[in-house]
Amino acid sequence: MYLRSFDLEHIEDQMKTSLMADSGTLIAGKSEQNKGLQGKRVTVIGLARAGLASALLCRRHGAEVFVTDKETAERLSAAIGAIEEVGVTYETGGHTQRGLEDCDLIIVSPGVPLDLPLLAEARTCGVKIISEIEAAYLLSDVPVVAVTGSNGKTTTTAWLGEIYRAAGMSIEVAGNIGRPYADAVLQNPSAERYILEVSSFQLETIDTFAPSVAVILNISPDHLDRHRTLDQYARAKFLLFKNQAATAVAVKNYDDPILRGRELPGLAQQMAFSLTRRVEPGVWSDGRVLHYHLPSAEGELLPIDRVGLPGRHNLANAAAAACVALADGVTPDAVRQALEDFKGIEHRLEFVAKLEGVRYVNDSKATNPASVRVALEAVRAPVVLIMGGQDKGTDFSLLFGQVKDKVRRLICTGQAAELIAGQLSGATGMMIVRDFPSAIGAARKAAHSGDTVLLSPGCASFDCFADYEERGKAFKDAVFAWQQKTA
Repeated sequence: MYLRSFDLEHIEDQMKTSLMADSGTLIAGKSEQNKGLQGKRVTVIGLARAGLASALLCRRHGAEVFVTDKETAERLSAAIGAIEEVGVTYETGGHTQRGLEDCDLIIVSPGVPLDLPLLAEARTCGVKIISEIEAAYLLSDVPVVAVTGSNGKTTTTAWLGEIYRAAGMSIEVAGNIGRPYADAVLQNPSAERYILEVSSFQLETIDTFAPSVAVILNISPDHLDRHRTLDQYARAKFLLFKNQAATAVAVKNYDDPILRGRELPGLAQQMAFSLTRRVEPGVWSDGRVLHYHLPSAEGELLPIDRVGLPGRHNLANAAAAACVALADGVTPDAVRQALEDFKGIEHRLEFVAKLEGVRYVNDSKATNPASVRVALEAVRAPVVLIMGGQDKGTDFSLLFGQVKDKVRRLICTGQAAELIAGQLSGATGMMIVRDFPSAIGAARKAAHSGDTVLLSPGCASFDCFADYEERGKAFKDAVFAWQQKTA
């Protein structure tokens, strides 16, 4: 096993005996989880995927669970059916004082604003508030591998899943990637690893969450509507490392200017990945080959032209995934196989179809301008670009040069349509359309043979859709419908 000097073989023992910082808290230790929740009253705020999984997991561990959600019962009917079966009580249509009655612990779903009045009152009453990932972590002894950053999280997390499967390990991929961590714990409590994509929202309310290996890919402006400043956003990301012990590993991107000179918090052994220089310990590219250098071994991984996904951004994701897996004892052979075989994920620069000489690419996962920049670098010009959705307080003018160089027509839609059009005015021809279906239709009409129609919104999807997956599916469904008509 690599990195024996890091004592990674002891991580599971360390995690089993981990104590919460507050000795008076509900769950005294991870090895005592059943006793810790038995008969306690837990309020879960939010009944989307993370809230539902948290409620079911806590109920399995003996808690009396109450769920509160602002949506109507009609919209939550499927989730309500699932919690009613196991005796979870609930309220819909708003958050009332019922959520605080005899409450011992509150679990907050990722999308819930932390300035919610119910949470403010809970703090006044001294009720502990934790995130879904904190709750799931406390109710499991399985080591965690965690990925955060502004861009590339989903691809890197999925790629890590393929690497660990190539190594023959029983793993579950979860977190911000679309499947709650709590659901992974519910479905496979005896997995060897949980591979998690972790967002800044999820990290804001952790307490003891401590991955055995964690990586931060990059930092660029995102979610400033919630975090206000880039510094506060970065601080939320760095919380991923704060509880790591000396037996753990923390990995960062040496090429990111914010991360390069910054020591990550916590006690973990630090590694890096880079596409510009040799890093030790870590993984790097010399422009031809990916190399690794660890305390106990070094060598070549594979030529970069054999990496399964094209583009410099994907080479960085591959280096990050390789560094994490090698640090966790995965063999170089398994890493090589998965780096070469992995072909990408849905909704991230996903080729959909070619119709009448026009390529259609679904990049619905691009929810900030930095992700749009990556997409524009990756696709072939000229581009008809669809942008828009719910603004997150970011600056779209950063895309001006690329839009001017590569985009022939910009279609703006959603809540942020006028903001995007204003900040990119003069860069290219553009139009504002009233809704998403109209945007797709306008893009088709504007495209000529040889163009790429690219959905890369640069915004959240919540003004019109449940999530980026639903938005991407709507785009693909429209393209497939056209394809059938022209077949």
